[in-house]
Amino acid sequence: MTPSSGNVLVVDDQEFLRDLLARYLKDLKHTVMLAGNGRQALDLLRAHKFDLVLLDIMMPVMSGFEVLAELKGDPQLSDIPVIVISADTEIESIITCIKHGAEDYLFKPYNSVLLNARVNACLDKKRLREQERAYLQTLEQRVAERTALAEQRATALERSEAAFRRQTTVLQSILDSMGDGVVVVDTAGALVHQNPAARHTLADRLVEFLPSVGHPLENFHHADQVTIYRSDELPLAQAIHGRSIDSAEIFIAPTAHEPSQWLSVTARPLREPDGTLSGGVAVFRDISADKQAEVALRESEERYALAAQGANDGLWDWDLKRDQLFFSPRWKSMLGYAEEEIGNTPDEWFKRVHPDDRERLEVHLAAHFRRLIAQFEHEYRVLHRDGNYRWMLCRGLAIWDASGQAMRMAGSQTDITDRKSAEQRLQHDALHDVLTGLPNRALLVDRLGRALARLKRSPDYRFALLFLDLDRFKMINDSLGHAVGDQLLITIAQRVESCLRPGDTIARMGGDEFTILLEEITDEAVISDIADRIQREISSPLQLDSHHVFTTASIGITLSSQGYDRPADMIRDADTAMYHAKMRGKARHVLFHPSMHTQAMAQLELESDLRQALVRQELSVYYQPIISLDSGQVTGFEALVRWQHPRRGLLYPADFIDLAEETGLIIPIGWWVLREACRQVREWQMQFPDTPSLSINVNLSSKQIGQPDVVEQVVQALNETGLSPRSLKLEITEHTLIDCDASTTNILTRIRELGVQLCIDDFGTGYSSLSYLYQLPIDALKIDRSFISRLESNGENGEIVQTIISLARMLGLEAVAEGIETEHQIEQLKQFHCTQGQGWLFSRAVDAQSASDLVKNSMFGAAKIPELQA
Repeated sequence: MTPSSGNVLVVDDQEFLRDLLARYLKDLKHTVMLAGNGRQALDLLRAHKFDLVLLDIMMPVMSGFEVLAELKGDPQLSDIPVIVISADTEIESIITCIKHGAEDYLFKPYNSVLLNARVNACLDKKRLREQERAYLQTLEQRVAERTALAEQRATALERSEAAFRRQTTVLQSILDSMGDGVVVVDTAGALVHQNPAARHTLADRLVEFLPSVGHPLENFHHADQVTIYRSDELPLAQAIHGRSIDSAEIFIAPTAHEPSQWLSVTARPLREPDGTLSGGVAVFRDISADKQAEVALRESEERYALAAQGANDGLWDWDLKRDQLFFSPRWKSMLGYAEEEIGNTPDEWFKRVHPDDRERLEVHLAAHFRRLIAQFEHEYRVLHRDGNYRWMLCRGLAIWDASGQAMRMAGSQTDITDRKSAEQRLQHDALHDVLTGLPNRALLVDRLGRALARLKRSPDYRFALLFLDLDRFKMINDSLGHAVGDQLLITIAQRVESCLRPGDTIARMGGDEFTILLEEITDEAVISDIADRIQREISSPLQLDSHHVFTTASIGITLSSQGYDRPADMIRDADTAMYHAKMRGKARHVLFHPSMHTQAMAQLELESDLRQALVRQELSVYYQPIISLDSGQVTGFEALVRWQHPRRGLLYPADFIDLAEETGLIIPIGWWVLREACRQVREWQMQFPDTPSLSINVNLSSKQIGQPDVVEQVVQALNETGLSPRSLKLEITEHTLIDCDASTTNILTRIRELGVQLCIDDFGTGYSSLSYLYQLPIDALKIDRSFISRLESNGENGEIVQTIISLARMLGLEAVAEGIETEHQIEQLKQFHCTQGQGWLFSRAVDAQSASDLVKNSMFGAAKIPELQA
């Protein structure tokens, strides 16, 4: 990525430092302005546009703290990032600056490379924020345009709906006329028109329905079924006299040839355009079936009322003709309401249904009314008085009239909230990790499968899969306990999730393995950025209970562009890439390449061979001498394992130790090396009685330290070989001690109490506090070869080595230099008062016989043997 350039304000009261910083920034293509104090800086900030402020703290007139507070309190200036550059190293000052909104804090004198990186990072972040604001402005404009377009469409839709309603009115009139009986008469009561429905409904009785009939209407009764209609009371008779009848019920008594009949009649006068009465029209329908149903319902009302009082479910009864809905007291109490607080309209029901469920409920009801489903049964959510939604199961059955129209419906409502919650928990647990709450493997595979299917439909669609494994989880889990391990996994899950974009998926695959599905990838640089962000988040220190924990992650990445058909194949390749990240030193991400399959198979083969190596006695111990820099005598050896592979020849630790660590084979290999080295040194001590102080250094891995029988294994090795504990030195890497807890300290103390000495190997390469030098029973520090190798070319390394040696002497520890290759390095080490060393200048690691020759020659003062240098 090309470094960003910007307008930078440098604020420092020291002119020399201002000018120096300005020149450096200008060389990096930045535009720079200078301020000598805080007040001047604020004036410049309000007068000019800046992308970044480099601010000193200790200044006259106005301190950096005050400038920072005023700058961040000004809405016009608060977005400008600030990097504090100060000689003040107090943690309180750093915290104050960060609380006031500083982006970063650098110490004087600053490292130019670090400064450049921090400046570019701040400018990039500001640029991204500005791009985001521009994007939001563009989005708001588009929303406004879409809103205007929607309003135009709404207006057009309203006009269309008005026209549609006019057409509907005409059509509805026709349909009503065809569905109900329609009779039209003139002012004299003579029949003008009747539709087929009228003839079908009344048949021979139609003549009695007309107002021109003169004889008594013996068969036409009022709704009480007793009072007989007079001819002038009939609806049509009143209509031709200018009166409207909205709804009249007529009971027609049975005859010898016809059954009884109920009619519902509406009548209206007909008028000419000038208002002159021209006749009347009556619309009627046969409601005999309705009346029969009403009788049946009345007969069951008492039974229904008794059942409603005793039922645990809420009951309801909907009169569809009158659009009235009765709710039982239990129905209302299920929602937290008293009897009088809910009325008798359908709206009391539907307005409480969850908006997402309302349409489906209405569709199911309509389907039942139309007899598309025999029995109504539906689940939905209803709003309780307390503001929460409750899940309900509603069942019901409608009653239809003779024309097939639903006229009434009754049913029950059951609270199924507890059942739904249990189902949701089961469904969630089936697809999510119990510990972290993240999607599990099953859900990840499902989403990955959907992504692959989408890729086949849309070839331009791209996504990536990241496979993440914590580098030191097992050691933390074993040493600090499973509770802390669980806390670590939860925290890591939260940190990784915070690095992702909306729509991305993180899943826990099991143990300390996570996968991340990144969808909608437009630029592969996004993948690397997210992986970097994840690794930064994970590598930040964690405080878990009383433990300060550090960890890192190895990440394997595979891309959808590599032509996958199955989720399992993509997961496999991302997993393979992750293991390559571990093999390359961990704490990094690696993109999968097809050649990794071959390497993975080779690793599997090597692992199988390594498991047989101990059984086949293919391992051997080599010995590198440790020399007294004052006398040149061999004082001891470091034991180093070698593997005589049947096909690949002699293999060095770098070829197989990482694999042994990963598979746990380091434990039996480590104990075998310990016993063999102890046996060999004891043999030399007996062979050369003049060298009783000859000692052996053996590496102890973190996995060995984590074994419950580690102390017993050391004791057993000493007892079996007869070696004195004073002749054994166990080397532990500084990385192993980073998270040393009370349990580990106790183990090391027990080993030290045996008389065995403890050494810190590769000292100077770790990232932990030096406090463990006081806490642990350490006897010696082995200075890492990376410092020794640069003694001749780097004065700074010389100071570091001298500091380590001085620190060791102050603590009463022995300092041993590793990787000595030149006489000049020896001279410098002697000047620093280092008394012990090892390296190729003296000898490489050699087999036992060659090491015996070294001991023999050392007795005569010849530690450096040329023939052993090859």
